[in-house]
Amino acid sequence: MNEKKGGLSTFEGVFTPTILTILGVIMYLRLGWVVGNAGLGGAILIILLAKVITITTGLSIASIATNTKVGAGGSYALISRSLGLEVGSAVGVPLFLSQTLGGAMYITGFTEAWLALFPSHPALLVGFSLLFLTVVISLIGAQFAMRFQFVIMGVIIVSLASFFLGDQPEQSTITVWGTFETAGFWVVFSIFFPAVTGIEAGAAMSGDLKDSRKSLPAGMLSAIGISLFVYIGVAFWLDHQASAEQLVSNNTIMFELSRWRVLLAAGVLGATFSSALGSVVGAPRTLMAMAQDRAFPFDRILGKKTKKGEPVPAIIFTSVAILVALVLGDLNSIAPLLTMFFLITYATINIAVAIEKGIGIPSFRPRFSSPIWVPIIGALWAIVIMFMIDPIFAGVAWTLILIFYVIQIKRGLRTPWGDVRVGLMNAIAEWGARKVAQMPKHPKTWKPNLMIPVEDPTNWPQLMTFLRDIVFPAGTLRVFSVRIIGEGVQVAIRGLASQIFGKRYREKEHVHAHVEEEETSKLETKLDELLAPVRDEGILATSNVVECHNFLEGMSIITQVMQGMHFPPNVIFLTMSSDRNKDNRLEEMIVIAIREQLGIVVLSLHPKNALGNRNVINVWLRRSSPNKDLAVLMALQLKRSWDARLRFITVALDEQTQQKSQMVLERLIDSTRMPAGTEARALVGDFQTSLAEAPAADLNVFGLSNDLDADIMHDLAENINSSCIFVKDGGEESMLV
Repeated sequence: MNEKKGGLSTFEGVFTPTILTILGVIMYLRLGWVVGNAGLGGAILIILLAKVITITTGLSIASIATNTKVGAGGSYALISRSLGLEVGSAVGVPLFLSQTLGGAMYITGFTEAWLALFPSHPALLVGFSLLFLTVVISLIGAQFAMRFQFVIMGVIIVSLASFFLGDQPEQSTITVWGTFETAGFWVVFSIFFPAVTGIEAGAAMSGDLKDSRKSLPAGMLSAIGISLFVYIGVAFWLDHQASAEQLVSNNTIMFELSRWRVLLAAGVLGATFSSALGSVVGAPRTLMAMAQDRAFPFDRILGKKTKKGEPVPAIIFTSVAILVALVLGDLNSIAPLLTMFFLITYATINIAVAIEKGIGIPSFRPRFSSPIWVPIIGALWAIVIMFMIDPIFAGVAWTLILIFYVIQIKRGLRTPWGDVRVGLMNAIAEWGARKVAQMPKHPKTWKPNLMIPVEDPTNWPQLMTFLRDIVFPAGTLRVFSVRIIGEGVQVAIRGLASQIFGKRYREKEHVHAHVEEEETSKLETKLDELLAPVRDEGILATSNVVECHNFLEGMSIITQVMQGMHFPPNVIFLTMSSDRNKDNRLEEMIVIAIREQLGIVVLSLHPKNALGNRNVINVWLRRSSPNKDLAVLMALQLKRSWDARLRFITVALDEQTQQKSQMVLERLIDSTRMPAGTEARALVGDFQTSLAEAPAADLNVFGLSNDLDADIMHDLAENINSSCIFVKDGGEESMLV
């Protein structure tokens, strides 16, 4: 239900403030200067180039507004509801500043026009008086302010009629292209551009409309179209009636060309007053919306509004900001800055619509739709113009947006509504997955993507840090568990009993199924809690629960499923229990991993020392070892996370081969680009003796024997008296790339 009792209509809430802001201070006091510099052809080109942005942005706003209900905040609401609260608030700050500076610019324009009539009046007093009047009217209420503008619209129409009915010169020529003597093309453009930014005046009233879905597109687009013809007509008449020198030197040239000077003066004063009023009414609503979303400091105060919906604290804050701008700047200095802030906002709105249309999500089905090239052109053109006007300030402006975004992320802002970022990321991921699927795998791109079978999540918290150390920073963790259900025979018996005993037994079965669902849900919750710490560090970690008759069956199923997905795991991580009665199941799990061509890591954790101080890692290598690639890569990952020292160890049968083995290790360290300080150590004797004589380490890395005998792993761990990992290559790893 979009209707809102007492809300504003399309004409009074959108069309009127939009067209009055467009037909404002720039048209009356600067369009002549634009024509004098650029000529009629150059002025029309500037008008059209500026309108390209507002037309495309207006169409984009129409798309968003007819796809979802837009609350208070205008463009801020549009952006935050599409790209998320963090992006919306990052753009919302310059948007609010642009609306505030716009108010200062319109008051400055009013002051210029007033002084042309009453040159003895103090400029600051005139500006402060107008600001006070607009604040009082805005505090009375938005409906009063909007209806007050109907009178101003009538005055503007009469003033334009007076201008076009002015005396024609005896001789007139059309200047196709001006000389740009006082300013270059893009400087002229930047001073003119605020003339077409009136769509913000209408958009800012989104929360006060009866039906924003209908009013925003209808009111904006009609105002943009009508104002385009008005601007071209005024530009033509100015060039027709005055010389370039007159237009450039006299900002109030329209007064002198008008048939009735008093009517044009009334139009100028009315237009600038109306635009200033629109800013003082609209900007606080953007500020209030950001404060209500807790995206702006002092949100508890600035987010308040009266029973009538008037944001009184935000109005007061905005009026103070306008007052500061009045003291610090003039019309020509404010206009280019205003242009930059508006361009950022328009570019972001168009980007949001381009993303929603581009990713093709079903939820984006606006009643008013335009081709995807419309928002793309709007966004690109806005960005290009920013850098054409002032590349340094454009770069600074976008940098500030990024800084605001990072600040909002660190503040912990979370979007309470749905936005398109997930859809965008999915689209990018799916595109990447399709591209990756078309390319051959190569060891150069290998990284540890671990899958971990977890029987009891409560036994794993101490190991999560170790897993994090293996995969950090770019690897992934895919944890799964198996909830054991009844055997197949029991299921068959239950089905037979259901047929025999009927409804009563089926009710019991329903209760039983509900209990099983609860058990599965509890297990899923435990896995999520287990992974929470590593997810908080930005590591991709997923969890799954499968229901099977036994753990091995569940592992076999989920391993096959994961191998068929995009970005499948490449290493399975297993743990050895001190209970040797479980060795048979460990060996069967290893067989499943070999069948799926997974790398294998088996951890034997020392019962007392655990991982010790994590300072030294011994990597045991044989010259012909088929598992040395994964052994070295695992050691490198842990060395990076622990800042540990690596030691490569091999065993030589006698002293004659010791030196050769030592050289082989040293060459291996060099060819694999091992970190500085990596030690090579060749021990003499048999393997069992070498285990006892080996230098101590916090972790020892061994290749997994071909016979997959768990007893051998137990014996090695006991003899070395430290935590160990036993690894087996999956075939995709290489330490040489």
